[in-house]
Amino acid sequence: MRRTILILLAMLTLAPAAVSGQDSESLYNGWGFGFQVGAGGLFPTGSMGDELKGCALFTGGLNVEYDRLRLKAAVSYGQPSFNNENPYAVRDSEGRNIQLNATANPTLLATGVQLGCTVWQGGKVSVTPAVGLSASRLSWDINHIKYEKDDDGIERPMIEDVTATRENTLGWLASVDIDIRLHGKLVDRPAGDGQAHYTSSLRITPFVTHGRYGRLIPAASGCCLGVTVSYAGLLRLMK
Repeated sequence: MRRTILILLAMLTLAPAAVSGQDSESLYNGWGFGFQVGAGGLFPTGSMGDELKGCALFTGGLNVEYDRLRLKAAVSYGQPSFNNENPYAVRDSEGRNIQLNATANPTLLATGVQLGCTVWQGGKVSVTPAVGLSASRLSWDINHIKYEKDDDGIERPMIEDVTATRENTLGWLASVDIDIRLHGKLVDRPAGDGQAHYTSSLRITPFVTHGRYGRLIPAASGCCLGVTVSYAGLLRLMK
């Protein structure tokens, strides 16, 4: 009899907590809106790595979520260094370079759009693989060189002109968001009546993207591996 009473007391104690958890989940209408901002690193491979070195990467973007689906768009910025000082292989009749990089660190600006799905969520950690497209632009200046003799009759390179150039590429992008929840709280909706639930997370995102710069000589193609660490915020609407 005593054991039965203890079991009943335990059931009565645990039941409200279980119901409360279920009710809490039922308060969300499925939609969420968020952002992320962070930094990381980018490492070119293949013939892309023959042209460019790795660099620090800064990124920011927006997310739209519905249940387990996540649509995200992000912009990334970096300044990789050149491995090749004459990427267009422009030389004179004597084989001397007559085009040189005017900037040691070109500007890399990339945008990506991905669709992902949360495949695992436990405790404070969730895992969301995503795939999509990435468009990037590499911009830098070129020094146009001519060779002239100085007063001693020694031929030396001189900068004749400086022009801006750029290379664009479109390729696929794949990543995995590993979100570690930091905290959550109820807030008033930005527009309209009611409340929403705001969650902040530490987001670790390893990624791989493929691109090709076909105008370079030789053409550069390959994957770029990278990882970013971001602060992510998500506003989940409530019914």
